Amino acid sequence: MFVELIELLRCPRDHEETQLIASAVRSEARHIVDGLLGCPVCQAEFPIVAGVVRIDEPPPTPHEEPSAEMAMRVAAFLDLTDSRGFALLCGRWGAHVDLVHRLSETRIVLVNPPPNVPPDVAAGAVLTRESIPFASGSARGIALDATAPARLVRSGVRAVRPGGRILAPATLRVPDGVAEIARDDQMWVGEKTAASHDEGTPRLVSIRKASRG
Repeated sequence: MFVELIELLRCPRDHEETQLIASAVRSEARHIVDGLLGCPVCQAEFPIVAGVVRIDEPPPTPHEEPSAEMAMRVAAFLDLTDSRGFALLCGRWGAHVDLVHRLSETRIVLVNPPPNVPPDVAAGAVLTRESIPFASGSARGIALDATAPARLVRSGVRAVRPGGRILAPATLRVPDGVAEIARDDQMWVGEKTAASHDEGTPRLVSIRKASRG
């Protein structure tokens, strides 16, 4: 896990949002490879093993083959246009991370990635069952998995900054706090709304595949 992202991790337990304290056992090139995260409030501890933050053990994510088309959609719909900030790819979306990196310099954190995706291809990786442990408003965008439980979806939306993008399969209900801006038969994309934002709901448009010429 990239050290600058460690500073944005928060305890997932049910109390006020609290920064986790990191203790590194092994570090390489500004990444904590092995170590321990601790909460100063509830005393919970979460290991970092081979670069992966282990909050708790999620159900296994199925194998997924990388797709250039899906990577292009992720980079475009999450608006990954520069190197600022980071984005979260949950579940099967993580299969496309290497191809996304060819299109964007934005740092990517994987949440419950498929077994065929090594964690070192991303800026970090997290295994978690119900909560994405990042500070509120810290991520520029997130791609949610179709099988994500409701609590994980809520924590993922909370982690995205106002105006940030949320991408999800069409089968996943648009969560509260998200304004849908585009949809096709496979997926939808929305923007996180802000309490002070009163400019109206963005216009709904259709998603069309890019022509190949």
